[in-house]
Amino acid sequence: MNDATEGLIFRFDGQEADDHKLELYSLGESMQGLARIASVSAHFAATQKYSRYFVTHSFRIYAEEPRANCFTVSAVWEFVKQHQILSGAFGALAAILVNWVLTSNANKVEEMKLLKDSLDKAIRELGNRDKSTIAGLINTVDKMATELRNAARLAVSPLGNTANLLTVSARNGDFKHSYNIADAEAIRQPGPNELTGMETVVVRLSELDSLRGTCKVHLRGLPEDHRIAAEILDPVREIANNTYALALASGSEIAVRAKFQLKNGEIARLYIFDVEA
Repeated sequence: MNDATEGLIFRFDGQEADDHKLELYSLGESMQGLARIASVSAHFAATQKYSRYFVTHSFRIYAEEPRANCFTVSAVWEFVKQHQILSGAFGALAAILVNWVLTSNANKVEEMKLLKDSLDKAIRELGNRDKSTIAGLINTVDKMATELRNAARLAVSPLGNTANLLTVSARNGDFKHSYNIADAEAIRQPGPNELTGMETVVVRLSELDSLRGTCKVHLRGLPEDHRIAAEILDPVREIANNTYALALASGSEIAVRAKFQLKNGEIARLYIFDVEA
């Protein structure tokens, strides 16, 4: 990839970073958080689909040798799956999304307004002209920022400990935004429990208590060994040979209408209301 926006710059300033070093544990946490946010953002920019898990992503992100102007890490994208040739709009959108996750979790309202304009433009430049489609993608981006709050916390780990400032930009310097210790403290604040809107998801049941309605489910798109605690609120669960019991017995997937309960941006529980017709 030759476009200068096909990657990111992470720069730390202040404290030990001014001596071209960072405390290793904080740096490791930061790179984990930034890698997750960047990978999710790049996958969304390429596919316009949101997936939280690396196994489904279209790109890997690699770090180049750190530079000693304070402490800077350059990151580049590498294709995992083949795509049509992407324009510079891909890199622009990916860089905007990384900053959107950090800015929204820091509650930087004025910067969010500026980023929102850039976000709308970048999504349109990917070929989206329909207003309802754009609105739907923006809603997905908002959900993405909420669910990546824990990754954002990791990203700012060095701030206040071994550095004072984190700056994130595209490799050509565009879409540059900085986060200070106060922003890091805002990101670190525990987020409230949140219940998402109703959506259709595909699950496979691995446990079921028909009387209480409690169960464990595997959600399509998540790693195979990742199970989520769930509760079936659909009264049909109490009927013999109901859809849920049959799905459990056969090990087959079913599409359900459900809401997610999030705790600090992570999925805590799934509430199932009905089977999708």
